[in-house]
Amino acid sequence: MTKKFLSIVLCIAMLFMTAIPAFAADSADLPYENSRFFSYGDYELHYRVVEHEGLYKGRIMFIHGFGQSSYSWENMADEMSAKGYDCYCVDLPNFGYSTRENADMELIDRETLVEKLMLSIAPEYTWTLAGHSMGGAVAINVAQQVDVQKLMLFCAAPVAEMGDMGSMMSSPIMSGMLDFVFKYLTKIDILMRLIVYMATANLEFTKNYNLEGVTAPLQLDGTGEGLCMLMQTMRPTDLEGAANIDCPVLIVNAEKDMIINDSMKQQISDAFPSAEHYLVEGGGHICIEDRAEELANVAYDFLNK
Repeated sequence: MTKKFLSIVLCIAMLFMTAIPAFAADSADLPYENSRFFSYGDYELHYRVVEHEGLYKGRIMFIHGFGQSSYSWENMADEMSAKGYDCYCVDLPNFGYSTRENADMELIDRETLVEKLMLSIAPEYTWTLAGHSMGGAVAINVAQQVDVQKLMLFCAAPVAEMGDMGSMMSSPIMSGMLDFVFKYLTKIDILMRLIVYMATANLEFTKNYNLEGVTAPLQLDGTGEGLCMLMQTMRPTDLEGAANIDCPVLIVNAEKDMIINDSMKQQISDAFPSAEHYLVEGGGHICIEDRAEELANVAYDFLNK
């Protein structure tokens, strides 16, 4: 299999892994011991809190990528909490255990919901924002709405206008097809491990990876409609407005990332000409999981400069 073919397969897989069912978790039914819920409008956001150990250093809001959830930040949150940071890992709408959007809801964009969640916990100027992949795009937009101390972008993927693709995703046929994909194909162990390997380039990590943390929410009813709504309503990344973000920025990319191409990396870099850069040598797109210790040390050094 060529690298180009693997890239195409991984992109399709990551797209299919993004739609989360039209399911609203019950606050009394916690997915994790450290789960909490935040209600705003028709939405209930699930987020997890890992409290700091030792001397308190600050608080970080972690925003996950396409097809992922707070689960993807578990390792990083453990590492950063051990270094003195309160870590908050949010599930964006249509992902993890947060509200799944549908046509009957009064829709609110992700950036506003994350902002409201942050302000419900603490004043805006006390936060560091961290975003991975699509979550990096969301973090860039949020950082233009609130004053944050620092911004960390891990394999950030800028989001463009969806145009005709957004309209195409509104089809009931597309919704039904994606429902099938999430309910049944995610149960194929070898397929899911292939996706993890392609996203990490780490065979040992892949063999021991707990797939249930990813697949369990993906298999809930309503996956197709959730993705279709997301594709129609997601806000493009305001890279021009990024010039107004008045805080230090860390940009992390991975050497073997098969999702973020050179053009996307350049767009993010151009938006933050004064940013600090770090390359994860040999790392894949979800390096925040298998290279968490390394990246936590990089983040700690950046936050304490």
